[in-house]
Amino acid sequence: MQSIQEEMRSLLQDRMPAGAAAAVAARVNDELWQAALNIPAADGPAPPRERQFLAYSITKSFIATLVLQSCEAGRLRLDAPLARWFPWIPRADEIPLRRLLNHTAGIPDYRTLEAYHRSLASSPSCPWSFDEFAAQTYERGLAYPPGQGWDSSSPGYMLLRRILERETGEPLAGLLDARILKPLGLRQTFFPETTQDLVALVPAYSKLVTTTGEAIDVRSVYHPGWVSEGVLASTPRDVVEFYHCLFAGGLLSAETLADMTTLVPVPNEPPTPWVRRGYGLGLMGDAASRHGPLFGHDGEGPGYAASAFHAPASHGGRATVCVMCAVEDSDIPRGIVFELLDLLAQ
Repeated sequence: MQSIQEEMRSLLQDRMPAGAAAAVAARVNDELWQAALNIPAADGPAPPRERQFLAYSITKSFIATLVLQSCEAGRLRLDAPLARWFPWIPRADEIPLRRLLNHTAGIPDYRTLEAYHRSLASSPSCPWSFDEFAAQTYERGLAYPPGQGWDSSSPGYMLLRRILERETGEPLAGLLDARILKPLGLRQTFFPETTQDLVALVPAYSKLVTTTGEAIDVRSVYHPGWVSEGVLASTPRDVVEFYHCLFAGGLLSAETLADMTTLVPVPNEPPTPWVRRGYGLGLMGDAASRHGPLFGHDGEGPGYAASAFHAPASHGGRATVCVMCAVEDSDIPRGIVFELLDLLAQ
């Protein structure tokens, strides 16, 4: 009979495209397992499984946690209107911070904008500024009236980042380090801010960062500033530890965590593995999954995709799984996460 680690590696081999790098970590209560596939050794003492991937929108869970910590400290309020900081944004007086956090504010995203993808391909090392992201999205109007729709919005989280930095006087990288990374001992997680910061990551290739049509090494040209709110680089183990500690009460009070996990419906619900998909405050969720309530996040972008979910009432115990890989389709790591949750519940 295979060990859990062997089954995890077998699952990566079966589900990942040929030659693609991937890593997985899973925790049930106090037991942790890890496996990796096709990850070349890095220079220096770090073992192969500790090489980082870009987490993309999983970063939203970290930013939301910082916002909620600031609310608990009395610096911010979830019902505070966006107009307090950005009065020129359309209907800003109708957009409380809560709506930015759960993507119901109507702030448009840029993921479908031709101008964004054209600029990314032609100038991957020179990202748009805050002002350019603003000019290309919400300054052209809202996608829908506040509170009357749902759509994932990175510019909404860009605004939350700017609010955090204004209210605390600290850059986001410093806030993440002081409030989350150091307290939890997440030594393999960092906030890259230049192209050079990506050198040590797992190699990943993309056609999105070039106009030639050929896939090139993301690490050589991609600037993380193309993610408007910023993006973390991390490992599956660190991401698992973050969600495990978050839901164990190590970062937020029980009352705040209950608020964070209150889900609004997500329209156009995709097929399985979702049953009743929703979105909380920086958390994707499913209130009726086969493992009970499920919370976490997916992320994908040039070169990388990741998925991480926590099942507080899984049959096998409190389970958290994260898969990070050098592909650009979050359906792949999410599918592996759900299969691993099934395995761990046996």
